[in-house]
Amino acid sequence: MRIGGSGRSLDFLWDCARLVSCALPLAACVAGCSDSVSPTPRATFRNLGILVGYASSQASALSSDGAVAAGTSATTAGNRQAFQWNGAQGMAGLGFLPGGTSSAATGISADGAVMVGNGDAINDASPLSSAAFRWTADAGAQRLAALPGSQLCVAAGVSGDGAVIAGTCLAVGNTAFRWSASTGPVSLSRFGSGSSQQSTATAISADGSVVAGAGHPALTGAVAWAADGSATVLGKLPGDAEATATAVSRDGSVVVGVSTNNASIPRGFRWTLASGMVDLGGSASGTFAASISGDGSTIVGWSPEASGDVALIWDADHGWRQLVDVLTIDYRTPVPGWTLNRAAAISGDGRTIAGHGTNPNGQTEAWVVKLPN
Repeated sequence: MRIGGSGRSLDFLWDCARLVSCALPLAACVAGCSDSVSPTPRATFRNLGILVGYASSQASALSSDGAVAAGTSATTAGNRQAFQWNGAQGMAGLGFLPGGTSSAATGISADGAVMVGNGDAINDASPLSSAAFRWTADAGAQRLAALPGSQLCVAAGVSGDGAVIAGTCLAVGNTAFRWSASTGPVSLSRFGSGSSQQSTATAISADGSVVAGAGHPALTGAVAWAADGSATVLGKLPGDAEATATAVSRDGSVVVGVSTNNASIPRGFRWTLASGMVDLGGSASGTFAASISGDGSTIVGWSPEASGDVALIWDADHGWRQLVDVLTIDYRTPVPGWTLNRAAAISGDGRTIAGHGTNPNGQTEAWVVKLPN
């Protein structure tokens, strides 16, 4: 599709030789035709490394321009530490909440200055197995207040300006919340009946206007909440058992997620007010839609194949494609020795993708792919 690198001249000459209009001596063809051929724009692939003393790493979120990534490194024993990464400084651990020994990053602001996640902590001399936090370089990890009656919380995402956070607390069943410095955590509506009422927040739009997740996954499926707390039930794909939203476009108008059938096969979906919930198709073994570009046009995720997870990318023109095929065929950017398992995040501008895979040494390691403009 494109020509580049050391194969540029050979590829061009082959194409040129097939054109009647270029049926000239070889030297004349090169002299007369080469200026009209553009070199192949290449993608870039970077492995992010692993924190010192840890055994693996996974990327989970990207800043709007893709310059900063957030993720988590883990030891073989399962201890974790959140990290930030950028191209200039590499990977750095975010540390832990006071009294804690484990942390994980789940979201990042548009400029990469604010990160959110969860970890263990000490609260009033009592251990907490999971508390939500907001991290900045100046303040470090700061624990967010929990919903009344709850001590166990997780943060799922943060708005582009870093001011609004979505997450879930265990308060008489799961309860989704929306947090800001001025309001603290505000519970969002739950769905179901009696003791089975619940809700879970998994994502927030960059403008902070929409929180997405699930009500009761089986009874209501995916749900989106507006900033005033009003809820829209997105539902499930026809015949499926449950569904959860996983990501939201910049303005909240496009929601993606996963709808699961009775055989536990996941199907990625894309929802808009005009179209409703649309099955994105893909592999018979299922697809998991994990993240969406700011304009809602590009989705990344993975397929749980028998040989292991396979990183995917979706757009309306091509449907789901394996990310490694897009890199090697469209951009002539091979990733020798690597298996790309999960594409977990895409930047707001849609040009950078982050996830994790198996590196040439057999370790699970985070990576970032930058696509050309």
